[in-house]
Amino acid sequence: MAAIRFFPSTIGIVLGYAVASTVQAQSPTAQPEPSELSTITVKASADASAEGLSPEFAGGQVARGGRAGVLGTRDNMDTPFSITSYTNRLMQSQQARSVADVVQNDPAVRTARGFGNFQETFFIRGFLTVSDDIAYNGLFGLLPRQYTAVESVERVEVLRGASAFLYGAAPSGGGIGGTINVLPKRADDEPLSQLTVGTASGSQLYTAADIGRRFGPDNSTGVRINLARRDGDTAVDDEKVSMNLFNVGVDWRGEQTRLSADLGFQEYRLKGIRPNVTLAEDLTAVPDAPSNKLNYAQPWTVSNEHSLFGTVRAEHDLSDTATLWAALGAKRGKEFNSLASPTVSDATSGDASFTRFDNRRQDDVKTGEVGFRGTFDTGAVSHRLVASVSHFEHKEKMQLPWA
Repeated sequence: MAAIRFFPSTIGIVLGYAVASTVQAQSPTAQPEPSELSTITVKASADASAEGLSPEFAGGQVARGGRAGVLGTRDNMDTPFSITSYTNRLMQSQQARSVADVVQNDPAVRTARGFGNFQETFFIRGFLTVSDDIAYNGLFGLLPRQYTAVESVERVEVLRGASAFLYGAAPSGGGIGGTINVLPKRADDEPLSQLTVGTASGSQLYTAADIGRRFGPDNSTGVRINLARRDGDTAVDDEKVSMNLFNVGVDWRGEQTRLSADLGFQEYRLKGIRPNVTLAEDLTAVPDAPSNKLNYAQPWTVSNEHSLFGTVRAEHDLSDTATLWAALGAKRGKEFNSLASPTVSDATSGDASFTRFDNRRQDDVKTGEVGFRGTFDTGAVSHRLVASVSHFEHKEKMQLPWA
């Protein structure tokens, strides 16, 4: 959110001008035209950036710009790239649960589940983008692999088109159609205390808390805490979903230096979730769809995941036209899956076979970037110079039933 604050120095100038006008009013000489002082606007920043967040467009559901990778936050009219930034107001209005719910607003994006599992996947302009390729505040590989809740998310940005030039190569080697970037919440200048309680079909209960405060001189230090829990059955028979989330984001803004850090934890558990259905290669017809409440999953099907991740980001102004930035991130994620997807072999009877697949997985990610951004003029031509180096390290351990 953008907020307007008048610093004491500004108030002093206004009062000084008012007194001078009163004294001069007693003089017979002509009075100068009153001048209006410019408004000082402090913008909440989601990435330790002096640019802050792009302002919201009319209606508040999308922003007027977004993060164009190493180029920083840019207005849509000032960048040759196609970017749509969906706001937290949109997420709350639509009661979105995950990043997939948000990006379905984009006509160039379609969502699906992984082959044989429940990992959220995305198709941007027809090209596959897996959840590992979602950026968190500009860094890849930090968010949970299976499912990313939005309770701690301020913006979800969709950049359509080839994006390796702006964000670097995606970890999976894909991401040809575009990139999804998630921006975390930051404390606004106004205190925030929000509690949400709800329920969904199947006796599923939901509770979330969002607390934000700023402290210190000129509100230079901010803390934003998000908590959420979802637990219970779904509208499908014998399905159960459980989600626990904790996220804290802190930031500090000085005259030339800005710092921010995030620490997040998410646990996501599925039991008896209805799986994808595969048709046998020799099948010549498609069987009738079953009832939307019928659960054809094996009762022992489970998918459990928990992730702990964090980031630190800093930005320092060398001058009015030159800025250095650096960011570090790390994640440890653990998964246990016991999966079985049906393959239909007879369109008339609906006969199907299941193949069970169990695995345990651990992901350790370390990533970071450093960069320089500056501007200079040569005559009437303005130039913007950006240089950046990034590093990504991913160690994966997997235990298979036959290993």
